[in-house]
Amino acid sequence: SSPIAGGARFVLLDAAVSRVDLGLNEIKLPYNWRAGPANKDLTDTTFAQDQHAFSGLGLRPLSPVHLRSERNASGDLTISWIRRTRIGGDSWETAEVPLAEDFERYEIDIIADDDSVARTIMTSVSTAGYSVAEQIADFGSTRPAYQVRISQLSAVYGRGAEASASL
Repeated sequence: SSPIAGGARFVLLDAAVSRVDLGLNEIKLPYNWRAGPANKDLTDTTFAQDQHAFSGLGLRPLSPVHLRSERNASGDLTISWIRRTRIGGDSWETAEVPLAEDFERYEIDIIADDDSVARTIMTSVSTAGYSVAEQIADFGSTRPAYQVRISQLSAVYGRGAEASASL
């Protein structure tokens, strides 16, 4: 094969490009990667070298979707959302996607006016309560809406991608 010129409209990747399988213990460890022509030795000057660390983004839980809140007559809020998954979530036949983690756990950050976190609520289901007493403790009074950020947790990755909304 011939080298691809800079500015090419596309590059066809076929079976000649293989996946590098790294283990969980190799996440965020820097490795020196070399790339060059398959018919040359790794020490050839045509090879480029770059240091890169596998970040494990494919292991990060996806952000929840359809964030909602409902206020009861007392003023307490119930925040709810729908979980997404990276594994087995393509079926339209199930009511809920499979859990791709060792456990189901979420962190809900209630955001203060200065964009700091006023409170973090942890839950193992896809709903969380935010009582009037908690609202007053955090903001001095209740408000018509709160800025929230919700993340699913992973034993391997930690906090997943955030979903944010004003509820």
